[in-house]
Amino acid sequence: MSPNHLLADPADFEYSIKRQKRKSIALHVLTDASVEIRAPKWVAERELIQFVEQRVDWVVEQREKRLQQLANTPGFCQGEQHFYLGQRYPLTLREGTPNRNALIDNQLCLFVRDISCEGAVEKSLQQFYKSSAAILFQERMDHCYSMFPMQSLPYKPKPSIKLRKMRRRWGSCSSKGLVTLNTQLMKMPIKCIDYVIVHELCHLWEFNHSKAFYRLLSQAMPNWRECEKIIESIG
Repeated sequence: MSPNHLLADPADFEYSIKRQKRKSIALHVLTDASVEIRAPKWVAERELIQFVEQRVDWVVEQREKRLQQLANTPGFCQGEQHFYLGQRYPLTLREGTPNRNALIDNQLCLFVRDISCEGAVEKSLQQFYKSSAAILFQERMDHCYSMFPMQSLPYKPKPSIKLRKMRRRWGSCSSKGLVTLNTQLMKMPIKCIDYVIVHELCHLWEFNHSKAFYRLLSQAMPNWRECEKIIESIG
């Protein structure tokens, strides 16, 4: 937990501008409470300033939520509770190598050479998420692909999966059909992992976030908004 997050004023913020090949302006409050505006390359900066000024109340509200989440972020000491598949489990730290990490008796048992080193504990937890994701995400991809409503769509082969720890995205889909999934999804319930996978599967047919994309997403997963709220609450 960072003291800066506890002292931060939600109304005191700066924002970065990210120029993209897109048609509209979008304002985002990221998981670290920073603010980013994504805009077409041709939009004047004065228009972007006006766009933010008109949405200050929304930004402050979202930053309050993010800063509270950051303030409640657990550390990496014995007994600290971390999410795994939607539930919190306490850390049990033991000396050893990380390949023995496991969920045992409702505890996240992590093996590290120095249990007093929080950096080593965090690294061990991330290794646990990644090794678990390597098995689970493929299983969920197989399930989601088999259930996807493709009857009226052109055939698309099941995509390959790549695992990464990402700061700002839960998943992505390349134009060649490679789906990248954030290993931090291991914190989420299964239905939320499925939501992210289904979201990326939709991009195989609608490589955008148009109305057609959201129609397909709603057809494939009617409760996707509920999953989004859960992901946002866990972070």
